Amino acid sequence: MLTVILTILKVLGIIIAVVIGLLLLIVLLVGFVPIRYKASVKYPEEGTLNEDVISRRKRDALMNKIKGSDEKEESEEPEEEEKKPLMIKANAVVSWLLHIVHATVDVDSSGMVINARLFGLFKIYSTDPEYVKKKEEKRKKKEEKRQKKEEKQKAKDKKKNEKEDLKEETKPVITSQGEEADKEAGKETPDKETDVKDADVKDADDKDEADVLDIDDDDEEDDEASDEYKGIKGKFKKIKDKIGKIKDKIRSIKEKIYHLNKKKNYILDMKDDERVRSGVGYAKDKFLLILKRILPKKLNGYVAFGMEDPASTGKILGSVSAFFPIWGEHVTLVPDFENKRLEVDADLKGRIMIALLVIPALKVWFNKDIKYIRKKVGKLKRM
Repeated sequence: MLTVILTILKVLGIIIAVVIGLLLLIVLLVGFVPIRYKASVKYPEEGTLNEDVISRRKRDALMNKIKGSDEKEESEEPEEEEKKPLMIKANAVVSWLLHIVHATVDVDSSGMVINARLFGLFKIYSTDPEYVKKKEEKRKKKEEKRQKKEEKQKAKDKKKNEKEDLKEETKPVITSQGEEADKEAGKETPDKETDVKDADVKDADDKDEADVLDIDDDDEEDDEASDEYKGIKGKFKKIKDKIGKIKDKIRSIKEKIYHLNKKKNYILDMKDDERVRSGVGYAKDKFLLILKRILPKKLNGYVAFGMEDPASTGKILGSVSAFFPIWGEHVTLVPDFENKRLEVDADLKGRIMIALLVIPALKVWFNKDIKYIRKKVGKLKRM
């Protein structure tokens, strides 16, 4: 008996150890096997207004004025033929665990297509029109089969109910002789007591009518006076209700202003709090660390851009330059202050390790100053 119990415990121990080992393996794989990604973007220089195009358009406009409106329409036709569709080409690949999970994103002038595969064979998600069409056809077939089954079941239920109704109709109705005799006796015997009661009620009604005729004249005068009083009273009541509503609105506005001032003062106090400042600084440092670990390790890019207004081009250049410490050595920016232009050619590659993102995030969550900030924010919400 003891050996059987020990054997069972041994088997249970092995099963538990295997389960724990598998869970630990999954955690390690998810945490420390990196998610690899790469992408490329090409945006050709379609639609750029260079000096040749501008001079040609000016010349065409001048010729149209000379030749007239008919020739103007003919001269515009070749210009429309020269216009090309806006072409963009981009693709991205994301893979994990030796391409066991593999996803691709392809973008061009026709649209975007996303595909995700498992083990490179099984498609688990796709926006490809053909794949979506096949999936929709399968769904429709399943829906048709389900509807046919429901119709068959309804037909069976209907037949079953019809059979039960026929059985109930053919069943004989048995009634006792005593009940039939009582029914016949009840039909034949007159109700004498009800006739006597009806006679007494009629006499009482005649007396009441005589008394009511004497009182009606006095009641009419009282009703007229009471109607006038009620009308005046109703008007005063409406005015009083309106004044009460206005007072309530003023009171609610005062309360809102008071609460807003209270929140404003509380936020200003939080801003000057040293613990809040240190917590925000700590969270900022960890966020930048996470961002650094997400950003691509390899980046090569060329961006040429220009707006119709040179001032707008300068503003964009100033805004984008704020990220110069991140990609300054790898991306070439070419601002064009004379022409409207956009040209992009970039390639990037990187990897993301989940554990390296989770660890700093957990450090931020359990930081004492961050806990203090959460309490302060919770108090602010309850105000």
